[in-house]
Amino acid sequence: MERTSSLRRKSTDGGVLAKASNFGQMLEDVRKLALSKSLWDDEMQRDLPKKWEKHGDMIVFPQNTFSHINWRYIGRELWAIVAQSLNVARVGRKRQIDEMRTAHVDLLYGADGWVDYVDERGVRFAYDTTKRVFDNAKKAEMKRISKWACQGQTVVDMYASLGYYSLTFLVCCEAKQVVAIDWNDEILESLVRSSQVNHVDDRLLVIHGDCRRVCPDQTADRVYLGLMPSCRAHWLAACKALKAEGGIIHINEILDMNAKAKSKTPVVEKKAEEKPKEAPKKKKVLRQKTMPVLSAVNEHPVATSSDAPQSASPHPTEGQEVPSEENGEKKKKKFTRSASIVEEMENRVLPDVRIWKDYENEGWSRLSDKHREFAKDCGQSCTRFLNNIHLSDEMYAVTVVNMTRYGEVSKGKEHVVLELLCCQQDASAEHLIAKFTAENLKS
Repeated sequence: MERTSSLRRKSTDGGVLAKASNFGQMLEDVRKLALSKSLWDDEMQRDLPKKWEKHGDMIVFPQNTFSHINWRYIGRELWAIVAQSLNVARVGRKRQIDEMRTAHVDLLYGADGWVDYVDERGVRFAYDTTKRVFDNAKKAEMKRISKWACQGQTVVDMYASLGYYSLTFLVCCEAKQVVAIDWNDEILESLVRSSQVNHVDDRLLVIHGDCRRVCPDQTADRVYLGLMPSCRAHWLAACKALKAEGGIIHINEILDMNAKAKSKTPVVEKKAEEKPKEAPKKKKVLRQKTMPVLSAVNEHPVATSSDAPQSASPHPTEGQEVPSEENGEKKKKKFTRSASIVEEMENRVLPDVRIWKDYENEGWSRLSDKHREFAKDCGQSCTRFLNNIHLSDEMYAVTVVNMTRYGEVSKGKEHVVLELLCCQQDASAEHLIAKFTAENLKS
């Protein structure tokens, strides 16, 4: 979006500010208006914005401007004069929701907040500024993604928002399909409009809801997780979304570089005079004998004798004794299927997280222990998730492909993007990495 500011101000012999800049024109007009109402104060000049953002025919001022109480006394007439002096149809002012979410705009003058913004790549974004303002902080990552060649690939964007990454994958990377998920239906309306003006709506599937519940399974070649400060709670959903043959997961995270490793709680010796408190006795839970017990999936029913009471359960619970036909002895029925699966999962030795050879030689060695710890933690979690999802003889392994660092977003907190390749252990990781890191050669 265009950012405008005043470069210089000149004054005539009569002391009137010359119309040498947009700021000068605005200052002269609002000063005259305030003087006509006997409200002008020199402090009001310092309160005027020296720079602003332009979204189409809308000017958006910073949050901390026009805060002097005299502006309120002037009323809505002020914003009409401001719009006229800056030659725009609409005026708004940013209002921050919180430190981790994009600001939206309070509309001060104009019919509505819908704007059409075209970035330097030629991608068009249609959005309602009163709901969400374009986030300039995402531009660097969007530019990096724009180089990838994603022809024939399906991408799942778990937090679509205005389509920063969804539209990038569709327009710049030429992805076969993008599944965009968001639980804000107003934001998705903006994304649909943007896809239509970019003529890519036929390759976009929009899903409204929580990605942990609505994300399609085994669909994606790539899964993009753009939620910050952390999307840890959605790693499992991302692993489920990957195709059975595997794919790549892109994870955004705000790392707290000042956080210390968790230390073990020191053991405090009890004083001799203190007596240990007795644990409260557990209350007995009464259960109706006539309540039917539901059988587990694939559990084989056990036939009951004709003289058994009607209240008895036709399917015994695990460990319940069942009469045996041999010598009248009672034996415990063992449901070995569930137990054997759990035992097998617990006893498996999962593959270690691997580092792509090219990245190990170039970037991995330059990372701090904090960066490596996060990458290994994420890789180990995804390894466990994948092997629990695909319980088979073929083990799944995770390879760290890259970590992009975007510097501090606040004191001691750094924005990073981690790329993990997830595939079967025996698959050719080098071949797959080459596929996902191929760059688009179009000019």
